[in-house]
Amino acid sequence: MLIVSQDKMKTTEKMELWIEELWENTEFERKLFYIKNPIGTLGTYTTKERAKEVLKEIIKEFKRVLRTENRGTGQQRFYDLPKVYYMPED
Repeated sequence: MLIVSQDKMKTTEKMELWIEELWENTEFERKLFYIKNPIGTLGTYTTKERAKEVLKEIIKEFKRVLRTENRGTGQQRFYDLPKVYYMPED
């Protein structure tokens, strides 16, 4: 599955994803949660819960397959569909 970063400037097929918590040093300090992988930051979220939701969505999409059934034999077949996941905004 191809994952496209929020800024649409990076893509990756690596499912090595993690949430990193960092403080933003601006006039008003605030904590941000980044979804990252080896190529860099894919998305930025204001709460840890939202970052976890996005990771859950990515995993759900990654696991999705097409299931077909042969009407004559009842035999099922599963196909992994090519997918693109666009990192959502906060």
